[in-house]
Amino acid sequence: MLSRFNNEVLSYGPTAVLPQNLNSTWMKNLQEIADDYLDSNFSLHECKDPRDIGDPILMACVYEILSYQQGERVEISPQAMAENMAIYSLSILMESVNRESNIGLDPPNLDNVLSMERIIAFKEKNPEFVKVLKKACILQNSAKGWFQNIKDKLL
Repeated sequence: MLSRFNNEVLSYGPTAVLPQNLNSTWMKNLQEIADDYLDSNFSLHECKDPRDIGDPILMACVYEILSYQQGERVEISPQAMAENMAIYSLSILMESVNRESNIGLDPPNLDNVLSMERIIAFKEKNPEFVKVLKKACILQNSAKGWFQNIKDKLL
């Protein structure tokens, strides 16, 4: 599937991985991958310390965006990659919900798709979004872990 994704999406450049630019087939695939990524790291029943960096397709999307933002030589720690993967996964889920129910989401661009500021701005429009993240333990009360940066920025 990675080869097909490369041919059908990545080969068209970084804008092709923006959630709003994905066709319905790839949006569905990426939504499943993002769901799996978030489900494997976060739980409604137990707050755990996220460890999995995720699926290679999800990672390829984040890497494509980072290559645009930083140039050809992308150097990123596993912790920063995991944080970006979580933000991108949330962006995929937000776009998916927006396609189904038009929640008033402003589409991201290559400069802000991995930015918490965009999600914070959406929080102002839709405060229930943060409550859902807290309920799913995506925002945890733990003072440690790579996701603490995201929690601090949202709260």
